[in-house]
Amino acid sequence: MHGSAPTDGFTPPAGGMVGIPDVIPIFPLPGVVLLPGEVLPLHIFEPRYRAMVKDALDGHRVIGMVELEGSDDGQDVAPSPVREVGCVGLIAEHRELPDGRYLIWLLGLERFRIDEELASDTLYRQVRVSYTPIHESATALAGLFPVRNELLQALPRLIDTDERSRQELQRQMQEVSNSQLIALASQILELPSLRKRQLLEADTQVDRFMLVCEDLYRHLDGTTGQEAEPSETLN
Repeated sequence: MHGSAPTDGFTPPAGGMVGIPDVIPIFPLPGVVLLPGEVLPLHIFEPRYRAMVKDALDGHRVIGMVELEGSDDGQDVAPSPVREVGCVGLIAEHRELPDGRYLIWLLGLERFRIDEELASDTLYRQVRVSYTPIHESATALAGLFPVRNELLQALPRLIDTDERSRQELQRQMQEVSNSQLIALASQILELPSLRKRQLLEADTQVDRFMLVCEDLYRHLDGTTGQEAEPSETLN
């Protein structure tokens, strides 16, 4: 239900804010982690999730992405377990196909923790959540400048393109937020879901940058993947 797409061309809503409800629909997928600032393309074809997208488009336009911990074929009496921490995303763009399927581009907004799953008469699952944004001090954010600059210098060189395009990408990356830069790094480095989960659940933005830098150095040293989990194709 997911594929790859470039993350350029998407920006947060005007003012960087959107009204996010504390009751949201969830889209559980195995091995898929959405990060704040990341754009996730999704092909929606199952009837229950087509209904979810339609309702979201008629309302707040948000969907919670959570990792599924078991199968979710819709046949079980009890819903399959999901991880407690996920990321709410805004439907930034969408296309409804003639047969009722959707192509959507979900922009990661904020991390959440599931407080409870609600009884609902919808085909899809709904949960009540608490949002857990990272609050970083000005001093800590100032200390990120050298690390951020290192990523801005190194990441464009990992893209298979001509030098002119690489320089343009580097120029554009200067304007992205810290969260967007981490999300871009995770895609360029093709981080597996386990590592993206660690990024999502990290206590501070500094921790996120340190994790990404570890992966960058590992990549530059010629090793790939994580020992705890084989490298895999990313969303």
